[in-house]
Amino acid sequence: MSRGASVAIVGGGIWGLSTAYHLARAGWMDVQVLERNDALFDETTSQAAGLVGQIRATPLMRRAIRYAIDLFLDFGRETGHDPGFRQVGSLLLALTPERLASFEEHVEHANRSGVEARFLDGAQMSRLAPHLDVSRVEGGYFVPEDGYLDPQACARAFCGAAEDLGVEIRTGTAVTELSIKDGRVMGVETAGGFVEAEYVVVTAGPWTGTIAEMAGHRTAMVPIRHQRVTTAPVSDIPDHHPVVRVTDASCYLRPEEGGYLYGFFEPDPKSYDPELPAGFHTAEIEEPIVVMEEARERLTPVFPVLKDLEIADYKRGLTTFAPDGAYLIGPVPQVEGLFAATGCAALGIAGSAAVGNWLAGWIAQDDPGEDLSSVGLERFGEKASDRAWIRRESEAFYGGYYGIPAMSVT
Repeated sequence: MSRGASVAIVGGGIWGLSTAYHLARAGWMDVQVLERNDALFDETTSQAAGLVGQIRATPLMRRAIRYAIDLFLDFGRETGHDPGFRQVGSLLLALTPERLASFEEHVEHANRSGVEARFLDGAQMSRLAPHLDVSRVEGGYFVPEDGYLDPQACARAFCGAAEDLGVEIRTGTAVTELSIKDGRVMGVETAGGFVEAEYVVVTAGPWTGTIAEMAGHRTAMVPIRHQRVTTAPVSDIPDHHPVVRVTDASCYLRPEEGGYLYGFFEPDPKSYDPELPAGFHTAEIEEPIVVMEEARERLTPVFPVLKDLEIADYKRGLTTFAPDGAYLIGPVPQVEGLFAATGCAALGIAGSAAVGNWLAGWIAQDDPGEDLSSVGLERFGEKASDRAWIRRESEAFYGGYYGIPAMSVT
């Protein structure tokens, strides 16, 4: 494939910007990112928690997160753009004997896989998270090389580094149609005119299904509401405070602007149409006051400080899930030159580096660098046409995200 080939990336969130950066880093000079909004990464990326954790169910995803950590640790020095990575580690808490027993497998498996993980005693947990009531905890383990990203800073860093390498960013450019001739993509129609491209990459988050439908492809995913809040500032949160996952409560927590950010996997999730209306915005999602009050009630026994902390901001998140909780990435069937990536499964920020690298490799070298059959667009076969099955299974996976056994924790 010629390095002079043109690429149009539909969607200016973190996956699209990462793809643009990785293509430009590989020497591709004619790359455009097309974003329908007037601002980049203003929908799902801006609402994310940005957790980066290596405890994953598959070697593929462990390698993906390791790639992200290595990239982000050096990104600011190499590009001049700070992705906002805080390598403070992850603390996973067990509230029941059953969960603690499952953690034994987690730690053993992690260490065998080259991921450092170790159990901590109560005093060690208190030093990491002073507001934690360790008397309510059965035990926990720590993954020191984990951490979290500032999602907007990370997306901005990808954007800045991509632009430095020649990528063109176009906001206020909504894609209205895919141009396909003789089974090959030719470009995209936008509200501002035709954009010719030899390769088109759709990284539009929950709207990927809507764009892919223009090519006759129905993505096997469902957009699902995933809410979180940030609290007012509180004293005694140390700089080294880790991400805390309270899996028995289906919640997670980390520092944010002097207070706490916490999120919740609802057991009875609310999902949306896989082909979202093109004009839909996440700001239209109902403010999650009731949902996040339940999250607070679940977390308060172990973090009593949350009981009286005011909520500073509600995050109206919208994630995408496939029935098996894995990404959906690859060439769109029957349309040469067209690629799609969705199904972030609440792991969109941490996975953004690998996703961009995979897609860039696919385009630049016809090789993503990994066997991605487990995340391929066609892996569900005929079941992909059963929308009721996709919705049911995707919602069930989301609702049981922190179930036992659980080797995939956001």
